[in-house]
Amino acid sequence: MKAGRHRSFDKDITLEKAMRVFWQNGYPGTSLTDLTNAMGINKSSLYAAFGNKEELFNQSIEFYLNKHGVVHSAELFKTELSLKDRVRNFLLSITKMLTNPDLPKGCFICQSTAEIASYCLPEKSATNINSINKQTILTLTDFFEKEQKSGNFVEGYSPNTIANYLLTLQFGLAIAARNGSNMEELKEVVNFSIGQFN
Repeated sequence: MKAGRHRSFDKDITLEKAMRVFWQNGYPGTSLTDLTNAMGINKSSLYAAFGNKEELFNQSIEFYLNKHGVVHSAELFKTELSLKDRVRNFLLSITKMLTNPDLPKGCFICQSTAEIASYCLPEKSATNINSINKQTILTLTDFFEKEQKSGNFVEGYSPNTIANYLLTLQFGLAIAARNGSNMEELKEVVNFSIGQFN
């Protein structure tokens, strides 16, 4: 009896290539041919390793979050700095990624969020993106609640409002980067935006 055929490609490397195609083109603008050409595999291998296009998209989103999403939050917990500096560095870390010439411009999550409103994403993917955004709000709200209790920013601001503000700002920065704004231009926006923090 012959042993099963072994996969001849690195799944993470191939998944990153798929992520970049979806990130650049969006879900509706990406064909299976675009994916297989970028990934260097045939359709049979794609289906065997990743499932269908939607499943590959969802795996690409997860890959993006782990590699390019959650890393920025570390800046918020560098408690040797003021809250204002931590928030600034958090946003600048995001901005650096948004304008990285080695990556597609903008934010994969922001782009996918915009596609939900025009019904460009399958239902499961749309639910997944909405859940990611809700979790971001919850995580930021929890962070600012703790900072508020510690007296690190002015009473009267709602932690949930601040969380929503920062996610909205991130999406605005992402769209600006996608449209060609550079790091220095976005840095000025970040510096202007954080005046409410101590």
